[in-house]
Amino acid sequence: MNSEIDPVYTRLYHKYSMKYRRIIDKWIMHPGKRWALCALLLFFYFSRLVQTESYFVVSYMLGIQIIQSLLRYFTPLGLPDIEDEDEDVNIQLPQHNDDRPLIRSMPEIQLWEQIVFALFLSNFATYFQIFDLPVYWPFLFSYFILVMIITFKKYLKHMQKYGYSWGDFSKR
Repeated sequence: MNSEIDPVYTRLYHKYSMKYRRIIDKWIMHPGKRWALCALLLFFYFSRLVQTESYFVVSYMLGIQIIQSLLRYFTPLGLPDIEDEDEDVNIQLPQHNDDRPLIRSMPEIQLWEQIVFALFLSNFATYFQIFDLPVYWPFLFSYFILVMIITFKKYLKHMQKYGYSWGDFSKR
């Protein structure tokens, strides 16, 4: 990098992104510890919710982010986006071979990164009153369940259209 041409923020971004990558690379080999950290962050978040008895919109957004990440994780590689469903996309249907493993479109470490990042942001947001929006939580919770059911049904139909099912992921 030429320091005369690169602005300061570019050098700082590169420096900290390399440090972040080194930390993530150390965590890759320890999936149990990674998910334990995720469970610990989730415990801290829930304890903060119980303590404050508020931040329902933050919880809703966290739930949507986790659902979206899980759906991306369970989507097979090569499957067209669900948003492209209306367009005519020429894709070869998968050859069902029981010996062939199903490849996910997103690795597990990326799923973990996204969930941990969402938990960090959610924990951070609970310390600011501006994110505590007044909402009647039973309606928000009911809406969340409805959105989750509709989204899972839509993704399941989309996967079945191309010859996949949720059970394909349990095969190794």
